[in-house]
Amino acid sequence: MDWYLLLLWGALGGLAVEAVEFRRAIRRTGDWPWKDPKEPRFGPFLVSVFVRVGLGSGLAIASGLTNQVSGAFGALAVGVAAPLMVEQLQGPSAAVVPAAPGAPAEVDPLQ
Repeated sequence: MDWYLLLLWGALGGLAVEAVEFRRAIRRTGDWPWKDPKEPRFGPFLVSVFVRVGLGSGLAIASGLTNQVSGAFGALAVGVAAPLMVEQLQGPSAAVVPAAPGAPAEVDPLQ
């Protein structure tokens, strides 16, 4: 599949998630979400949409050109899952919680 088709399918995946989130925000607020003081204003909202679509497009292109996905549905799925994929690639982001006093030490099964 050509890179520009991967881009379009990845962007569509990102837009699909944004559309679902936008619908939820409208139902939650009963109005345009940026009119609610608890929701992001229009500018930050629009930037977040562009970031998500760009991330979905970029990862779909990278996945397609490296033969990780081969078709439209795969590129669409990458666009949908792009933020989660980046979080997973960056590694564990949760803080390590120390063991309680007196608790047995965790054993590394690889050692």
